[in-house]
Amino acid sequence: MGTDLRQRTDQANKVLIIDDDLTNKAILEDILHSNGYETRYASDGTEGLKTIAVWQPSVILLDLVMPGLDGIGVLKELRSMDLPSRPSVIVVSMKSDEKSIVSSLSSGADDFIVKPISEPELVARIRAQLRINEFYREIAEDKRNLETILAITGAMSATLDPSEVLNIIVSKVAGVTEAVRCSIVLIVKDDEGYVLATHEDPAVRELKLDLSKYPEIKEVISTKAPLALDDVINHPLMAGVKNRIADLKDMSILIVPIVFNDEVLGTLFLRTRKKENGFSRKEIDFCRIVANSSFHALRNARLFEKVTKEKEYLREIALKDQLTSLYNHNFFYSRLEEEFERAVRYETPLSLIMLDIDNFKQVNDTYGHRVGDVVLREIAAMVKRGVRKTDIVARYGGEEFAVILPHTLLKGAVDEAERLREIVESHAYAGLVSNKITVSIGVAAYPQKGAMNSGDLVNYADDALYKAKWSGKNCVRVAET
Repeated sequence: MGTDLRQRTDQANKVLIIDDDLTNKAILEDILHSNGYETRYASDGTEGLKTIAVWQPSVILLDLVMPGLDGIGVLKELRSMDLPSRPSVIVVSMKSDEKSIVSSLSSGADDFIVKPISEPELVARIRAQLRINEFYREIAEDKRNLETILAITGAMSATLDPSEVLNIIVSKVAGVTEAVRCSIVLIVKDDEGYVLATHEDPAVRELKLDLSKYPEIKEVISTKAPLALDDVINHPLMAGVKNRIADLKDMSILIVPIVFNDEVLGTLFLRTRKKENGFSRKEIDFCRIVANSSFHALRNARLFEKVTKEKEYLREIALKDQLTSLYNHNFFYSRLEEEFERAVRYETPLSLIMLDIDNFKQVNDTYGHRVGDVVLREIAAMVKRGVRKTDIVARYGGEEFAVILPHTLLKGAVDEAERLREIVESHAYAGLVSNKITVSIGVAAYPQKGAMNSGDLVNYADDALYKAKWSGKNCVRVAET
């Protein structure tokens, strides 16, 4: 379907003469030129085959008797060539015996004319072959279209990933129609749409469009019918945006609605360099079939996206503390065990910080639990920002937090703990009038005497935290080694 009407017309006018007789060449060229055909000439079979491969004529007038590679040899090699379309071969020969005719037709010739040549007969036979060629091209085109549609629907059914489904559609359609741009636009409101996929850039997703600047899309939404603009710049529909689309000179646009229950959910949007002849009926019908199929793909993809987001949300609930958005107690123990085993295996250091808010009950009693929750969230955010990306921060429980520090020696962990303590102390908390928020912190590190597993490391850090509490709070203490 990539060959448009102009290309077909040009190809249909191309006739190659393969004949070593210059007189016959002159006669044939005179007849063909007077009937509007473009010709090329080859004086022998080898030259003729080279010309066929490059020029790709629709009809070949072939002499049988030539020096070197004769007509039968040309036919046999020609029919084994991989060409975009099959050329018709009319043998034009002095030989009129049955053996020559049968041998020619058996070797791949489509017709046989005996010299001397009759102009009306030659022109009639060429036209007959062109009609047959067009018939075969139509069949080949329909076959390609069907194969592409099957490939699209097969690919769509093979995956439910939204971006993959949409990118499959636009890339396949662009390949068939030779579009310079093929996009799927989701219609959200009368003047709002989103480019969900474009074959030019697979990374483009959810690109917002102001549909007031796209009268062609709004027209399709209104009519629910495909719209082909063969000359974008000069089409009356585009008069209001003509200055904005100056770069679309010599371009054609095709917009096909994606409709369900009489509602336009989106459009298939194609732009191509075809101003003179526009989109063919077959291209429009092909895009309509794809658009109709796209609805089901979009619906399934959206359903999959929704389910995926719900699963991610449920997974997050299972791992995260809902108040602070930090990892929860269970995830903390799971990750600490992983990091501890890794530290033992590779003989790398591992540190743990346990942090507890001082006098937090007093905050709740004085200002209420809502303010207390604000304090917890703010401290959680500060701790999260205050550590490295590789550190794991969790809400251990109540007003207590934990930080796992992979590949960190005790001194580094103590420095980080002290920095966190200062950040919390210096922060102004929303809702508090005079109370100062401080934290007590305990630090432990592996390798440490007696630390045989992750549970031991937690116990050491917890003991250090207990020491900090008994040392007057608002301080950092280290587990005894």
